[in-house]
Amino acid sequence: MVKQPNIIFMMTDDQRYDTFGFKSDGVVITPHLDKMASEGVCFNQAYHVSPICMPSRAAVHMSKYISDHQCGFDVPTDKTVTRQEFMESYPVLLREAGYYTGFIGKFGYAVTDEKKTNAEKVLGKRIHADGYVRTNAQEDLEENMPKDLFDEWYGNTGQGRYFPLEDGTFNGHANPYDAKHLTAFNGCKAVDFIKRASQTGKPFNLSISFKGPHNPLTPEQRHLDKYQNVQVPRQYNDTPEHFNLLPEVVRKKSRNPEYYFNRGEWKNFGAGTWEIEENYQTDIKKYYALITGVDEVVGKIRDTLEELGIADHTIVIYTSDNGMFCGSRQIHGKSILYEESIKAPMIVHDPRLDKSRQHVAVDGLISHVDIAPTILDYAGIEPYPAYRGVSFKGLVDGERDEIHDYVYGENNFNNNFLAKNEVKDPSRYQSIRSKYVRGRRYKYIRYYECEPVIEELFDVLDDPYEEHNLIGKDAYGDTHALLADKLEQFIGRVCHE
Repeated sequence: MVKQPNIIFMMTDDQRYDTFGFKSDGVVITPHLDKMASEGVCFNQAYHVSPICMPSRAAVHMSKYISDHQCGFDVPTDKTVTRQEFMESYPVLLREAGYYTGFIGKFGYAVTDEKKTNAEKVLGKRIHADGYVRTNAQEDLEENMPKDLFDEWYGNTGQGRYFPLEDGTFNGHANPYDAKHLTAFNGCKAVDFIKRASQTGKPFNLSISFKGPHNPLTPEQRHLDKYQNVQVPRQYNDTPEHFNLLPEVVRKKSRNPEYYFNRGEWKNFGAGTWEIEENYQTDIKKYYALITGVDEVVGKIRDTLEELGIADHTIVIYTSDNGMFCGSRQIHGKSILYEESIKAPMIVHDPRLDKSRQHVAVDGLISHVDIAPTILDYAGIEPYPAYRGVSFKGLVDGERDEIHDYVYGENNFNNNFLAKNEVKDPSRYQSIRSKYVRGRRYKYIRYYECEPVIEELFDVLDDPYEEHNLIGKDAYGDTHALLADKLEQFIGRVCHE
């Protein structure tokens, strides 16, 4: 019988797909991740299904879309999945199959006995004439963390804190390492877990979920110092002209421009408005320094695997929960369905493969709903029948070139503006809720709640920055119809509207 491999799944928070040294001409300092990529497989076309942290994490764990699990920040979703639903997640199925399992870091949502409705959970009040903030403590409650479903639990509720409390603890966990930053602390916990797990006689699965590079932008100073003499170039499409290409509803109602232009509820979020170069440099260097901190932990984990003699049968998968605009289109945030937000970093290192599968870039489309089936496939476990995704192990192994013709995703986050049924005149309603379908060449986005509906079609092969909307162009009428139909097929399978 072939020995089941150990599997380490690493997820960062808000890391853009190209923020690695090997993808940024060395601007981002990530030597350990660069090395892992050179020894493994990188995916050029990996996509988030809901590019904002909570629904993305639920999708990864359970291979479901937000329309399935209904776990999100805005109506009609809430911030919970039921315990019964979570029993279908890859960590639970691995443990049931004999794996020793652990979780470290930001979990991101609540697991409750019953699904909570928005009516039960709305604790806040309206703060704008046309919007409101829905505050919710469910994901901040320790009792809503699935601690008993892991052999070792070092997760935290909510966002967690980057720095320890006065007693030295990190998010409720003792800190015998005297770690000064959450990223380093999580790395120490990971090393300890691996050492213990390797002595159990069982294969192990560690899911480690970093807070970095999520805001607040507070890295360790020693990592920030690495960028002291660096002038970080702006993104190619960080211009007013590209901002003005956005649909009016995105320019007006997305929270993302508020980060960039330093207005509204996110005022003073970072150094200040990114229109000023000094402020941009201050914030982007802190963002990159947080990634450099994660990279250091990746190096320590891989060194530990080597020291214990288990590196040769331990698979490492690295991704993020959503992308980040980082100034592209003069947007700083996420959730809007352009490439900077929906494209995911994805590195897979399987040391059992021969050298022909090292330093390989795969162009086949994959989705974040494929992660859970892939992890189970590596363990030799059948995926749960309700999973939406399929394993991409064959793409890593080189046995297949494609597993999807199209991938699908949704943005349910409407920045807490009023829902369509809450406004006086729904015939003029505008919303940034949107869905996308993406093939190898074309991508279609539909802002489906807008009156009238807003559509965008891009040739992402010839127009990678999505500067030219092809809707209404005679030459692309058939392509528009095809992708609109593909989107309807996805909606028919997964959405319950």
